Amino acid sequence: MNQSWSFVIFGYNESKTLPKVLNDIIEFCLKKNIIDRELIIVDDGSTDDTRKIAESFIFGNKDVIYLKHETNLGIGPALIKGYLNASKENVIAVPADAQFDIFELADSINFPEKSYLSFYRLQRKSYTSFRNLISDINGFINRKFLYLNVRDVNWVKAYKSVDLKSLDLKIKSSLVCSEICAKLNLKGFSAKEIVSVYHERTAGISKGASFKTLYSAVKDIVGLINVIREYKNKIQAS
Repeated sequence: MNQSWSFVIFGYNESKTLPKVLNDIIEFCLKKNIIDRELIIVDDGSTDDTRKIAESFIFGNKDVIYLKHETNLGIGPALIKGYLNASKENVIAVPADAQFDIFELADSINFPEKSYLSFYRLQRKSYTSFRNLISDINGFINRKFLYLNVRDVNWVKAYKSVDLKSLDLKIKSSLVCSEICAKLNLKGFSAKEIVSVYHERTAGISKGASFKTLYSAVKDIVGLINVIREYKNKIQAS
């Protein structure tokens, strides 16, 4: 039997693309015979029809769970909420903007312990120059200070739920992705990297480079470096 999966779908005002993402995941599970599954929708304070769409999928479907932030908190808190509520063996968080294709997971639905899946984008053609700069700076920090060399730390990842819940996460911004990968690497986990196509948006507006998101990440950089340094010392002392 295939391993069980929690699919976290997170977003803010992505009602136009959310149905496609949900339907694609349901189709994927049917084709790959993933029987033990759950779809966790994390609504990060949306003001559009996200709740209505989520409730339409929940109706008659016990595998769909809806969680909502009353206000928009950002990518980090949305990811953490989804991860902490995941109850299946594996968990993957995908954006509700339909820029990730869940079928890229097809060859890795059963992955071993002491490892995680790291999808990486070959192109970032729809990024602004500013957002590319921020991504490059983040990559430098990951390599230089966090002992982390995965190619695309800010793109989709899949983990064992029990591993995530053992990490005592400290960072609340989008840099939580770096914290997770850095801590797992320090514990001797291996990353299976999988090439991913970054699909163009068909609706909605990108929030990944919003001032609020970037400010939260920049503010957390020093804290993240200290968190990982302390974690490394703890691992070495144990």
